[in-house]
Amino acid sequence: MLLLFRSLFLILFGGSILMLTIRRLSQYKLKERYALIFLFTGLPFLGLAMWPDAMGILASWVHIEYRTLSLMFVSVFLLLMVLELLSIVSQQDRKITTLAQMVGILMEKQEFANQKQEEQKN
Repeated sequence: MLLLFRSLFLILFGGSILMLTIRRLSQYKLKERYALIFLFTGLPFLGLAMWPDAMGILASWVHIEYRTLSLMFVSVFLLLMVLELLSIVSQQDRKITTLAQMVGILMEKQEFANQKQEEQKN
C-alpha cells in the first residue's frame, strides 16, 4: 500500500512539473533553456515512480543505507538546481549592468547633442 502511494505521489509530482513546463513553454512564458531545466527536474520523479526499487538496489550496491543515499541524492539535486538558477541570475545581472551602462552613454550623448544645438541657436 505504501509503495503504491509513493508511486502515485511521484507520478503526480513529476507529471505536474512536466505538464506545467510544457504549458508555460507553449504560452511563450518560459524560454526553452528554462523549460529544459524543469523538464529534467521532473524526470527523476517519474523514473522513481516507474522503478521504485532503483534506490534500494543502488543503496545495496554501494553499501550505503537507503535513507542516507536518498538524502544525498536530494541534496545533490537541490544544489544543482540552485547552482543552475544562480548562473541564470548572474548572467541576467551582467546583461542588466551592460544595458544600464549603454543607457548612461546614450543619455550623455543626447545631453551633449542638446547642448551643441543650444549653442548653435545662440
